[in-house]
Amino acid sequence: MTVESSLNYQNNFFNTFAQAWADRSTYHLYQGIDKTAETLRLTLAETPGYILAYDKSAVHELHDFLQQDFIAFLREHIPFFEVSDQGEVFFGDWYHRRQFGSIDVFARNIVQRTDAERAILPQLRAFAKDPDHFLDHQLEAMRKDTYQEVDRLHRQLEDAEADAAADNTAQPEATGSRVRGFLKSFVDPDQDQGSAPAHKPAGPDQSKLRARFDSAKASADEAFDAQKRQLQVGAAITRYEYQAVTSNYSSVDQFENILGSLQDDFMQALALKEEQANA
Repeated sequence: MTVESSLNYQNNFFNTFAQAWADRSTYHLYQGIDKTAETLRLTLAETPGYILAYDKSAVHELHDFLQQDFIAFLREHIPFFEVSDQGEVFFGDWYHRRQFGSIDVFARNIVQRTDAERAILPQLRAFAKDPDHFLDHQLEAMRKDTYQEVDRLHRQLEDAEADAAADNTAQPEATGSRVRGFLKSFVDPDQDQGSAPAHKPAGPDQSKLRARFDSAKASADEAFDAQKRQLQVGAAITRYEYQAVTSNYSSVDQFENILGSLQDDFMQALALKEEQANA
């Protein structure tokens, strides 16, 4: 491409983009952004800055204009989403509803920035696999994690009690052996009695071990009870979300496919709207 052809290309592009802005054509503005991003290998987020000479005020004005149409599309396209005028996306209108994410106007999708937001879809997938036992599985997983130290101490305590019981059982036999050895030594003092049996190392103090176990269990019980209510509320919210999804789509997978095709679906809706306006 020569200098002249390059300048002509840029001139035509900016004239077209300027006309799209004058016409308030969301469709053609996005077309200009997509074409520039593809040609210059820019991300969609940085492309408007390039087109508008990195004028932050102009970029914000373009963003706010495009945001209106994308929010309107989302509210209609996914009816159980509550989308604020600032672009925050909430899952449903019920009590304790969760924020699903925030819209990316230039990329035309929903971005999940927090761990809580990113956890929603995996939880929906897990719920779909076994709705009747979703909470039970979560409670069991939490129980294993919360009582891990308690279970370890319990095993140690059981081992210590078993060792103590074994020592008590062997005690009479050991006493008899010592008496017989004494008598034999008295009768034949020169006979080698062999080495004395090795003493078994003392095990852990059972009273201290029991105190540690009791303390750990009390702490675990308190933590489990505190978190159990949170899991119950969370499971109820996930159930509401799942019911909203399956009332509109055949499965959670289809819902995820809808989310993955927001950009294409939005552009198709804009193209149809443009066609109808020009008919």
